[in-house]
Amino acid sequence: MPANAIIGAIMDNERRVAEILARPYSFIAVADQDDGGWVVFYPDLPGVMTQADTYEEVAFMAKEALELWVEFQVEDGRPVPEPTFEADPDWDWDTVRPTSEVPTMTTAEVAEELEISVPRVHQLARSREVGERRGNALMFSRKDIDAMRIRQPGRPRREKTAV
Repeated sequence: MPANAIIGAIMDNERRVAEILARPYSFIAVADQDDGGWVVFYPDLPGVMTQADTYEEVAFMAKEALELWVEFQVEDGRPVPEPTFEADPDWDWDTVRPTSEVPTMTTAEVAEELEISVPRVHQLARSREVGERRGNALMFSRKDIDAMRIRQPGRPRREKTAV
């Protein structure tokens, strides 16, 4: 195969990969309660799966897994399914919560941050009515974690007011 044909084929593949990656594929991230971290997969793309240690890494790891999978599919001449996700036109952006209130941390991550046991995290969550159930997982926001921090014993002191 002449060099020009090889270069043309490579450029065609790169263009095809870029077109596919521009499609709106959705991924799902599920908290792994047994091992900690997150499992990420694409429902429309069989075999595209990865893991992330923290919630902050989820998007990066998902993008990396998608890019690698698409590159291999295109290189091997295999088809890539179209995304089935359709944006909801009735989405209410006013219901979006501030980042500090979005549950992103697993029970194990909270236990590590607060330097307490997982059962103690569950006790505090119940007593302080914090955390949000996602399937079998109990997830926590920054606001929830602040509510679970150890408090000083006794009654709070009154602030002295000027007379």
